[in-house]
Amino acid sequence: MKVGILSMQKVMNYGSFLQSFALKKTIEEFGHQCEFIDIEQGRIFPELKRTLLFLTRKVLERYCKWDVLRRIRYTYIFQQRFLHEFFEMLGTNIHTINFFDVVVIGSDEVFNFAQRVPWGYTLQLFGKVSNANKVISYAGSFGHTTIWDIEHYGVKEEISGALNSMRAISVRDANSCEIVEKLTRNEPQIHVDPVLMFDYLPYVKPIDKKDYIIIYTYPNRIRNKKEIDAIKRFAHKYNKKLISIGFYFSWCDETIIPEPFEVLGYIKEADYVVTDTFHGSVMSLKFNKQFAVLVRSTNKQKMISLLSQFHLTDRIVDCSDSLENKLLLHSDYEFVNSELQKERLRSLEFLRLNLQ
Repeated sequence: MKVGILSMQKVMNYGSFLQSFALKKTIEEFGHQCEFIDIEQGRIFPELKRTLLFLTRKVLERYCKWDVLRRIRYTYIFQQRFLHEFFEMLGTNIHTINFFDVVVIGSDEVFNFAQRVPWGYTLQLFGKVSNANKVISYAGSFGHTTIWDIEHYGVKEEISGALNSMRAISVRDANSCEIVEKLTRNEPQIHVDPVLMFDYLPYVKPIDKKDYIIIYTYPNRIRNKKEIDAIKRFAHKYNKKLISIGFYFSWCDETIIPEPFEVLGYIKEADYVVTDTFHGSVMSLKFNKQFAVLVRSTNKQKMISLLSQFHLTDRIVDCSDSLENKLLLHSDYEFVNSELQKERLRSLEFLRLNLQ
């Protein structure tokens, strides 16, 4: 069969790469031909426009510091590696199929339109795909979009109709499940992110480093002085090096821009991980790490849903003073691994049945 994937494959983000790669490889292992589909340009709501003021503010927040040239250099390297290496590895620009037997929407925040994304709001991501015989979703997420947002932007009926046109709907978090159920009057299945479903061990690149803590975040996310001081204090106390993946932070000892499979290696071999991202948490629990999670308002729904599913909510840092206790905590990874194996099998079966 010819299968298309509609996802966040062209977002410059290690998590987006890894979930896209995992889903594509899984589909190919079922014996299907698989390609990514570009997201169609949709409607831009006035409140969500990427205005000049918005973009200028973003640039100033990120670069207007004493080490501006270093920040620009790391950003340039990061973007160039994604554009000329990582996207090529993923095959994002290969388009040889005009009509698909099945299109899979997901994973990642494919349903999260209430944010300033370049493609805006497009019904294509909710199931209105013109060049496919059948459309399903796998582990899709509304992110921080709520039913209130959907009603506020006046798109409830449109999204409801598009979702109902899909043959099967799979989501990856409780918030998305609740929204889909309200809009379609059918309860969707919840499945794990492709990074958790896929066996990445053969792809993990070994890392020749020891005694380090991985900082896995995005620009301007870990900027609270108390959070930074707590992280530095812990690193100093336990004689660990702070390594940031992908983005430069002056308070880290080292910034690296590795290829995606090296990222897996760095996390697998890390002594500790500090993250405030969904995929940072996914990789940490996948490799049974001692990690601490800083939950943000923009990812609260999906983070709490993920950590609750595997009984890891005690990894959430309530206040900066609790960071050390969270990192030293020993979780019940026997339970986590057992649950993960069950969910992996459920996820593979869902895809196998719906790709027939």
